[in-house]
Order: sequence, then structure tokens, then C-alpha cells
Amino acid sequence: TRCGCEIKEVVVAADTAALSPTPIQEAIIIIMLRHCVQGARRHHQGGLRWCSSLVSSSADHQTDSRTTHHRQPAAAHQFTKRHFGISRHPDSLAKHGSINSIEEDDDLTDSGSAARVTADDLEYGEIGEANAMSRQMKAMSNAWQDDNDDNDDYDNDDFDLFDSSDFGKSSDGDDKDDVDEDAVADAAFHARQQKIKEELDKRTGRLWTDEWIISDEEWLSNKTWDDIEVWKPQLATRKSLESVKVFEGGVPTLQQLSELDLPPSLSAHPGHGSPKQYATHRKKQIRSRLKMAIQLSIHDDLQKILKMECDKQEAVDALFEVIEERVREREPVLGKLPEFGSMVENGLEQVLRMVQGRMRGAASSVNDASGDATQDSENTDGEKVTTQKDHTDDVLNVVDEDVAVPVFMDVANVKNAPNSAFLNKSNDAGIPNLIYPLNVHHREGVGRMVEEWELAANKETRRIMMRDATKVIASKIVGAAKCCDSAMSDSEKGAARVLVTGKRGVGKTAALAGIVASARVSGHIVVYLPDGDRLRRHGFYIEPCNHRKGLYNLPMIAQEFCEQLLTSHGDDINTMTASDETMKEYLTDDQIKKVLSNANANEKESEVEMPLTLDKLLNVGSESSSLSSGCYLSVISTLMNQTEKPFTIIVDEFNCYYDHGHYFHMDYDENVKKAIPLNKISIFKPFMDAMGLYPAIAGNDISPDDAVDSSRAMMKWGSVVAAVSESKAVRRTFTKSLMESANALAESDNPVNVVEVRRFSNVEVQHILYNFEITGIGRLRFDRGNTTLNPEEVEYLRMVSGGTGQHLMDACMIP
Repeated sequence: TRCGCEIKEVVVAADTAALSPTPIQEAIIIIMLRHCVQGARRHHQGGLRWCSSLVSSSADHQTDSRTTHHRQPAAAHQFTKRHFGISRHPDSLAKHGSINSIEEDDDLTDSGSAARVTADDLEYGEIGEANAMSRQMKAMSNAWQDDNDDNDDYDNDDFDLFDSSDFGKSSDGDDKDDVDEDAVADAAFHARQQKIKEELDKRTGRLWTDEWIISDEEWLSNKTWDDIEVWKPQLATRKSLESVKVFEGGVPTLQQLSELDLPPSLSAHPGHGSPKQYATHRKKQIRSRLKMAIQLSIHDDLQKILKMECDKQEAVDALFEVIEERVREREPVLGKLPEFGSMVENGLEQVLRMVQGRMRGAASSVNDASGDATQDSENTDGEKVTTQKDHTDDVLNVVDEDVAVPVFMDVANVKNAPNSAFLNKSNDAGIPNLIYPLNVHHREGVGRMVEEWELAANKETRRIMMRDATKVIASKIVGAAKCCDSAMSDSEKGAARVLVTGKRGVGKTAALAGIVASARVSGHIVVYLPDGDRLRRHGFYIEPCNHRKGLYNLPMIAQEFCEQLLTSHGDDINTMTASDETMKEYLTDDQIKKVLSNANANEKESEVEMPLTLDKLLNVGSESSSLSSGCYLSVISTLMNQTEKPFTIIVDEFNCYYDHGHYFHMDYDENVKKAIPLNKISIFKPFMDAMGLYPAIAGNDISPDDAVDSSRAMMKWGSVVAAVSESKAVRRTFTKSLMESANALAESDNPVNVVEVRRFSNVEVQHILYNFEITGIGRLRFDRGNTTLNPEEVEYLRMVSGGTGQHLMDACMIP
């Protein structure tokens, strides 16, 4: 069987005369042969294709006078029951059918009625001396002795050829060798597996052992909502409390905001269209890391060199010999750069020049100090040595202690609050009215900034992180409008145009909300339109403006605008009046009479006379939809042409106004197929004309033909700040064309300042997580510093969020 040959004949040799095998003897022969085949397969598994059946010859064997028994062929479709097998399960070596040949059956038919022995008989039959099967097997075991009986065990009556310990095994020890080889291979495999497991266990961070699994104990626990720990401010770590910096007055003015020292945001991603900018940032970052590594590597050596009286040059030369390897150990990744050696040498030279410059400055300051000390007789030598040592430490200082950190404004705790009583309160949802009308409702608000406040456990604070983009916006407003200098004359006052851009979720809405709060604290009258996507879609109905041909009114939206402006700044405009010329520009004579009549109806003490104050105009417009558009436009025109108080318009989702229109009227198009451009709708026209952006590609026919020139449309004192949105259904080409038109006007006499809000830097991500822990947001509510104090966990959150505020908050919701 080991040679792989097909067994064609079975010849049984015995010491006695040739005998025809009985059915029992033939069964034993077949069992032994099958064990040989199975043992060979185990020994050479996968190496040879063994025959699937045992074929017996029909010819008589003359040499040993034996004859074979012919079997009746079995039906082709019949699955014959296996006889004489060790197991009742089908043998993988044998095909379905007979055990001896494909055509023959296992059933033995002898002359007369021969006993039929099956595998069940062998497995479940009675075993003992009284069993005929046992006796025949014992007799056959003696008959299978070799001619040379050298082994005395065969003479032993207790010897069993079918002993389970030896049966089916090779006599030459090959099976044992194979088992040993398999054991060695298994041991080597398990050793490799264990080595890999140990390596993985040594790794730290996420995705290895941090599985979100609810244990059986937690499932079977009887905890209820009342058993959950109650959050309290004391759960925040000391590190978080000390690191987060909140503006002392709650909300700074625009002037204070423009002067804050804030860390820079992360550079623009190279895939966002500015690879050169990112390459410059990356090179600067590499130089900074190399400089820090060089300073740390030579710190101790420089201390020794500064104390040496001679041979300083040789010591410096020795530094150049070893500095590359030292820095490579500290920065193994940067050490693979092709020009790493030259970069380190240049960096070392710059550090030495810096130390030399510091030494000269320190020496001059020491001389000045020593000159002063000679005049003071109370100074001692020990104090002079300490002073010299302090100067040496300053020279070798490698850590900049004045690193800028983010600063938060708290819009719920404002010390220098505006005079309006309404702006000093909060609404029912806990949103401060200082940023009114921004709200948490998805139809009333935008972005996800207020969602952070809604999810926070600490309801006593409402924080917005002031970033470099917020600082730039405030600087543009302060620089152009001179809004924070009360000594400025009217001729020196001006206005600024700012377009805020940035990718989705980076914090554009938060930046605008911070500017709204800061402008109102600075005394500005602010018109805040946070939901441009809703305004350009859901105006209820549109009608032609009878007084101004070519324009159209949205009465319901105008009525809403009147109510918002009256609610937020009614106290600031109650002394301002609208002139007759202004009201006649936007209202007919009959409408003016109705306005005056309605104002007298609301006034109980005395009759109202012309000119009307702005708050009364807004009150009439908020109550009458037919008069709302004229009243609102009269107030806006008055505010844009006055210099008593700065006036600021802040519009979010500004690119939605340049998308496909949703307002139609047959006066504009008889077939009602073309949408009305939004700069032809009266309530949108003032700030759209003031921005003066007319992109080449837009969803509607926005053009400067019927528009007022931006220089005349701008307010005399204040600013217009607009921001695009990446989360609304606006075609990308429209937004891109809008930004290109703004960039084209960046260098004009009346420039449009484009400010990009970029992704969070590492420092900003760290401080946002500190703030989340303090205010109790998501899983940081009961975290107790496991996230904020773990640099690898912070880096993981920064990685999965990509430096985006929305994604960072989502990552902090679940483990």
C-alpha cells in the first residue's frame, strides 16, 4: 500500500495447507487491508492518490489452490450499506457502492446460508470468549504469523494482533517520526502566535483591547436611571480646570478680540486645492521639531562648553560629529529623510548662533546688573553667582513658556453686557439671547454649535472657542470701520466686507456666533440671519412690489425680520427716526397713512407724529404683513445711512442665495419657468448689493444690472459679514464661483476680505476635550481624565475627527 499500487489480488498464506477462506476470515482480511490503507493515508496524507476500492480477481490462483468468491453486482443507484468496517460512517477512501470493487457488493453469498456480519455486529456485538467472532479473530491472528517465528509474543495466548496500541501503525517507526515532526511544527506555529500576541499586547492606543462590549454582569444588573451617578463639576480633572482659559469678562469686545494672542489653526489640507501652502507649513513644522530635538540633544554639552576657558572650538566640532545620531534617536521618522544630515547641521548652526546672540544679550544685562550691584553694598557674592546661573539657564532654555493657548468666551456670563434687557437673558432652551435668533431647533438654527450646549451637563456656561479666524474677522471690522474708537469723526468712519469660507464642520457658524456676541457687546446694532437656506426656500408667498417696479416682496419673512430686530435692539433704536424721504422710497402715501394710523392705535398716551421712530415702525411691520416689507426696508435704510451707532449685518449660508431659485411669479416670467433672482427680492437686496458679489456661475440670473453699486449700498459705519455653508444642498460650482468672485475683489479699493476657517490644530483639539470634560459632554462626563490625560487617546480622537469640530464631538459621544 505504501507504493501506491492498486491491490488486485489478496493472497493469504498460512503454514497449513491452502484452505478456502470462510466468510469470517474474509471479513478479517478486509478489515486488516482497510486498516493498512487508512494508515497509509495518515502517513502520506496529501502525497498520493490511493485506490478507492479493493478489486478481487475472478481467476483461480493455482500456486496456493485458492479461489475467490464472486459477488453479485449492486444496483448503480443503490447506496450499499458498509459491512465489516470499523466505523459506521462512510469511508472517505471508498466510493459509494461496494467495498471490493465498483461493480461488486460487500454481501458475501456462500453456498448455503452463510452468516452475514456487519459493522454494527463488530461494534456492538458481544465481545468475549463465547463469541464466535472473537474466536475466529483469535484463530486468524495465529494464522498470520510469519514463517520465521522469532517473536515469542505470538506464542503467548494473551497476544492480540488487533491491540489498539499497535494496530494500524507502521512497524518501522515512521509514523512516530511524523508525529514528532507535526508536534515540532505545531510548537513553532504556537510560538510565533504567542510572539505576535505579546507584541500586540505591548502596543497601546485604540482598536486592540478597547472593545465596546456589554458584560453579562451589566446585563444582569438591576440598575435603574436613578442609580446612575449624578454629574457634578468636581468630576473634572485638575489638569482640565487649569488648562481651559475663559475670557475674564465673558465676551470680549471686537477691539479686545482683535488683540488676543491665539494659536494658529491647522494648515489647509493639500487635497483641498492649496498644496503649496501645506508644503510651506510642513517644512516649517519639520524645522521646528528638528530645532527642539537639537536643543534637547546638546543642552548638557552646551552647559559644559559655556563653562570652558579654552578648547571651545574643539568641543563644538565634536558636537557636529555626534549630533546627527543623537537627533536621529529622538526623531526616527524624520531621520529617514534624504537630506536629514544637512538639515541637522544647518539646524545646529542656527541654534549655536541663537545661543551666541543670547549670551551677548545676557552678558550686557549681567554687566548692567553688576554695575548696579556695586552701588548696593548689601549684595553678596552668592547672590551674584545665582544671577549668573539664572542668565545661563535663560540662554539654554529650549521650552517656550509663552505658547499661545485657545481662549473661550462665555456668552451666558457676560459682565459688560449690552443695555438691552432681552440680550442679558436666555430662552427656554438655554440659548443666550446675546446670539438671538440662533436656536437649537433644526428649522430655526444652523450648524451644530448649539447642539454641544444642549448635550452638556453643565447648564451654567455656554462657551465658544475664539480662534485665529475669529480674531481676523474682528480685526477686519475694527480696522475698516473704526467702530471701537469713539473719537473718530464721521468722515473717518467706514465699513468692512468679509466673506467667511471653510470646509464642513470646521466652525464657521461658531465663528459668526462669536462675532455676533462680540459686536453686540461692543455696542453694534446687529441683524443676524443664520438660516439662509430656509429663507431662500420657505417664504410662504411672494408678491410684486407696487411701489418699486421690478422688485418683489416676501411679506411673511419681512414680518419675521421686523419682530426679530425689534426684540433684540428695540432699546437701541427707540431714539432714531426715519425721515419722510426714506419712508416714501419704500411706502406709498396710502401705506404711510396706514402706518401712522396703526402707530396711533398702539400708542395710548398721545398721538404719534411724523417722523416715526424706528421701534414704532418695526412694531407696525411685525403686526401687519401688508406693511412689513416697507417698514423693514425703511428701518434698514435708516440704519445703513446713520453714523450714530455702528450697524452690522451677519449672514450665514450666504451661498444658498446663489443657488437655483424657489420663488416664481408670472410678472417676472409669463410661463413661470424662471425663478426670481434673490437680489430682486426687497428684503434680501440691501445686503446682497452691499456684498457686491456676482459670480460667473450661479443657479439664477443674479447680475449687477439692476443692483446698486456696492460703494453706495454699503452702510456708512459698520460691516457686512457673510459665510458660505458646505452642509446645504448647493452645487459645488456655485460656491466655488462665489469664492472666486470674492477673491477677485480682495485687492480692490473697496475690498472683500476672504477669511478661511481651517481645521483644529493639536492644541485646539486638546483644549476642546478639556472643555468637554468640564462641561460634561458625552463619554467625557464621567471619564475622570482617562481621555484628556492620555496623549494616545487624544491623538486617536484628533485622527478620527480630522481636526473637524462636528466629527470630534461625534467621536466623544461613544467609546
